[in-house]
Amino acid sequence: MFFLKMAFKNLTRHKRRTLITALIIAFAILIYIMTEGLMIGMTEMSFNNIINLESGHLQVAKKSYWEDRKELPLDNLISPTEELENKIEKTTGFKAMTKRLNFSVRLNNGIDELPVTGVGIDLGQDRKVFRLNKYLVKGRMPREGSSEIIMGTKLAELMGFKNGDYAILLFRTDEDTFNTIDGEIVGLFNTPHPSLNESSVFLPLSTAQSRLNVEDKISHYAIRLTEQDQAIPAAEELNSRLKDPYHAYSWKDAAQSLVTMLEMQEIETQVILAIILTLAAVGIINTVILSALERMEELGMMKALGMHEREIVYTFMLEAAGIGIIGGSMGIIMGVIGLAIFNINGIDMSALTAGGDMTYGFPLKGTIYAGWELNSFIFVFLYGVFISILASVFPALWAARKDPVKAIYHR
Repeated sequence: MFFLKMAFKNLTRHKRRTLITALIIAFAILIYIMTEGLMIGMTEMSFNNIINLESGHLQVAKKSYWEDRKELPLDNLISPTEELENKIEKTTGFKAMTKRLNFSVRLNNGIDELPVTGVGIDLGQDRKVFRLNKYLVKGRMPREGSSEIIMGTKLAELMGFKNGDYAILLFRTDEDTFNTIDGEIVGLFNTPHPSLNESSVFLPLSTAQSRLNVEDKISHYAIRLTEQDQAIPAAEELNSRLKDPYHAYSWKDAAQSLVTMLEMQEIETQVILAIILTLAAVGIINTVILSALERMEELGMMKALGMHEREIVYTFMLEAAGIGIIGGSMGIIMGVIGLAIFNINGIDMSALTAGGDMTYGFPLKGTIYAGWELNSFIFVFLYGVFISILASVFPALWAARKDPVKAIYHR
């Protein structure tokens, strides 16, 4: 209790200096909270876009196909069977599944040509797994068995198409011959997934299978579960029932490059916090040294009366902890206010990118809102207090080891 009273007294001796030092810590915590909140918000939006528009919660494909899936091969495809689909339906949390066939296409407008991804979709089941139909801004979804197609507004603008036009789809079949589809554009979509808007064309699955000469084969099954967190355990459970060469992959497997990038971003955020709080530690050291110099005679007198060195060190450490607690509390309050303002207004990505889309690996566009986690608030607060205490140790030891006589006479 004595040390606590002394530390509190020392904090109130120079209120301005204490407040300035605490503000350094507070701003470091504020920057961390806002950066972390932005990353959480962007991560959640990116993952939702991948799940709702690209991969579903799970995908089932042949292992050999999965390894080369980015090349959009037409070999190692799946021949759907009732036995395989029954195994998928028994997955814990199963909600719906759909068939998809991805293939490489060259989109032609009669003058220019652009490589894109063609996606054959099961129109009866696709909307139960994906949310593509919700982002149609013009027209409608294709009719089953027709040569109708839909594409993103960005791709249509790039190729000079409008709804109702005809586009030529040139592709290589399973027999290594070329074929075309003269597809009528019956719908345009604008999703929050930029790459989907710019590089994908959707058409009925039966049409794609017929023109590619792959019979009833598909590239993969896409599955929706009741909860996103069920994906990894559900994939493990399903793999215990599937026989080689079939394998189940979670949405995280499909977005592995993004997950890796986000892990690196998290490390960068921690490094930024460490740098800023290191600067704050310099302020703590300065405060403790100045406090020791101002009270040198007092410290010498206390040592002469029998106060131990460790007790003096404890006093300074408690003083630094007090600064850390004040700064941490201020930072948390400022962070909460900052996140609240962030979530009320959001950040319009089109304003930041001059009307363009995010091009740094995050599959998102539109307005971004921040996220938050209680663990992050607790961590950054405790980290700020820890840095404050740690920064006070060496100057406190320097002050405590002063000779009492020299300290009294301030020599």
